[in-house]
Amino acid sequence: MLTALLDKLGSEPSLRLEDMAAFLNDEFDTDVTRFSVGRALKAAGWSRKSTQNVAKERNARLRDEYMHEISSMRSDQLVFIDETGVDRSIGTRNKGWAPRGRRPRQVKRFHRGRRVQILPAYAQDGVVHFQAYTGSTDAQVFTEFIEQLLPYCGRWPNPKSVLIMDNASFHHSERLQQMCDNAGVVLLYLPPYSPDLNPIEEFFGELKTYIRQVWEDQIDFVKDDFISFLEECVEVVGRRKASAEGHFRHAGISLEATPE
Repeated sequence: MLTALLDKLGSEPSLRLEDMAAFLNDEFDTDVTRFSVGRALKAAGWSRKSTQNVAKERNARLRDEYMHEISSMRSDQLVFIDETGVDRSIGTRNKGWAPRGRRPRQVKRFHRGRRVQILPAYAQDGVVHFQAYTGSTDAQVFTEFIEQLLPYCGRWPNPKSVLIMDNASFHHSERLQQMCDNAGVVLLYLPPYSPDLNPIEEFFGELKTYIRQVWEDQIDFVKDDFISFLEECVEVVGRRKASAEGHFRHAGISLEATPE
């Protein structure tokens, strides 16, 4: 019965204990309770976690084609680009202590301030180049960023000679393509709805965790110059080579050492 239940959870991981018990009772004509199901899952090493939502619009063929294309490239050639936004609410602690049955409350000023965009280029040895700025990212901002990034890139097939990004409309322009062609840099686009194939997503998660960890110790810095504070955080986390290599592996990329 346990094997059947685990198979069921593989395709429907959000089932409640009551749903699991009903499934087993219907499937095996038995009379298990949600409590016995919970004990069995715990004994099997399963626990309840946040689910990862996968877009139905994903195209398996395009994902396969993309993975096939980058499999012909060395990992040290790949540079991933994306952006994330951060405001001062990131430093707010959302959990606290309270007596059983009561919810903890804290008085806070709900002043987020202007949102700061962080736009890095990420390679297997860490952040190559980045910008932090207020406002939104448009074609002009992005093109200027690429212009500043290209001197850090090599000509194909040297290290850091492939720029990979998602399919945002402003990532497609004749000027951008011409700049990369002139620099000998290859432009490559991720398949739609596939952030899991971009190692920079895990970098953003690690970066935001670090920001929360140092927030209170550097609160004066945060208040005086929020953008400079964020830039320092990017510098610190962006130098973690072991983390970057792990993020690349988790995105399905086999690592190879940079040629001497």
